[in-house]
Amino acid sequence: MDATNQLLAAARGWASRGVPVLPVRPAEKAPLTVHGVSDASTEAEVVRAWWARWPQANVAIATGGRGVDVLDVDVRGAQSGWAALNRLRRAGLLQEGMPRVRTPSGGIHLHFVGTDQRNGSLPKEHLDFRSSGGYVLVPPSRVVTDTYAGAYGWEHRAVPTARLDWQAVREYLRPTPAMAPLRMTPNDRWDVTTLACTVERTQPGNRNNTLFWAFCEGLRSGYDLRPIAAAGLRCGQTVREVQATWRQAVARVVRDGQLPSSPGRLPVPRQPADEPAPALGR
Repeated sequence: MDATNQLLAAARGWASRGVPVLPVRPAEKAPLTVHGVSDASTEAEVVRAWWARWPQANVAIATGGRGVDVLDVDVRGAQSGWAALNRLRRAGLLQEGMPRVRTPSGGIHLHFVGTDQRNGSLPKEHLDFRSSGGYVLVPPSRVVTDTYAGAYGWEHRAVPTARLDWQAVREYLRPTPAMAPLRMTPNDRWDVTTLACTVERTQPGNRNNTLFWAFCEGLRSGYDLRPIAAAGLRCGQTVREVQATWRQAVARVVRDGQLPSSPGRLPVPRQPADEPAPALGR
């Protein structure tokens, strides 16, 4: 099978398994469609038409959801993500036997079960993560840059069976500095910045309780709660979870007779994203 037919076959294969695919510029990583990854499709006729129009197009798959989540172990000269990857393995955060794709730079893509997590990046550790709203190139796509050229290839082809907890990865490789204990007298009031910092620095397992406590303190003091809500989002809570915790806090403060005025609606900021990177696989 020649290279053109291999590209089409790969695109059709992913689409037939329910994973949206996307045509990408030959030898590059930029989408050929107007709306990028938003145009990714599983429709056989759409896929056929794309590769009829652009027969040399690289193949990309949409990550997250119906697709796969991907951890990109990057290599840039003497620097790479291999050391960080080995640390994750020793910590038990990676399951062995996951599908692996060799990238042109000498790194790998590890495929996991698709989720709705946010995309992220740990530049110092040379790791990138793509889930909901992201995309990655897949074999037999080929990329040519100023520093390397080559094709993506399977090292281990299998169906993903495990999920990757990106938040746990971030916290293990880049732990939040411990916050010094706060000493306050009964007459002291927590300022909103301290409340938000406390929420953001709380370790996994107690975040929801800490967010509830911070909202209660902020409501009793009549603060603008947006910094606390934003801190909740940054430490991994979803908008829905933050709003639910706020409603619980309002109910508690009202029950205790400590609400100074009507709280109105909670102005939750937009869900924050980690460092964006539209395509992976250097």
